[in-house]
Amino acid sequence: MKQGDISHKRYKKDLVFAAAVLAAAVVLWICFWIGGRKKTGAEGGVLEITIDGELCGEFPLDEDTEQIISSSYGSNTVVIEQGGAYVKEADCPDKICVRMHKITNEGEVICCLPHRLFLTVRGGEDAAYDTIAY
Repeated sequence: MKQGDISHKRYKKDLVFAAAVLAAAVVLWICFWIGGRKKTGAEGGVLEITIDGELCGEFPLDEDTEQIISSSYGSNTVVIEQGGAYVKEADCPDKICVRMHKITNEGEVICCLPHRLFLTVRGGEDAAYDTIAY
């Protein structure tokens, strides 16, 4: 057998192997894309607002509204729109609650520790992800 024949057969096997790996990667990507699409909690979801462990109010996520939540600890402006909620303004010193992303899925929470305020999505659909790390 010639050296050229051996390398040509090996080249064909390498191409077949690479094509199989690529096909498997595409199939896995499609499965994760279909199964992992993020669901929103707009349908039937409720925003629970608690201050210092006490329930202050529940608001449906499918009704757009803006609420000013005031307590002896301070004031926060909570906006509910398009099936989600976020803190628009707060008079706390660090404003971490204002910088947090909009919550839309069951179990997501925004908290303002200086004001002891917790916004939690209840009901609706479960989140597609357990946690999101930034």
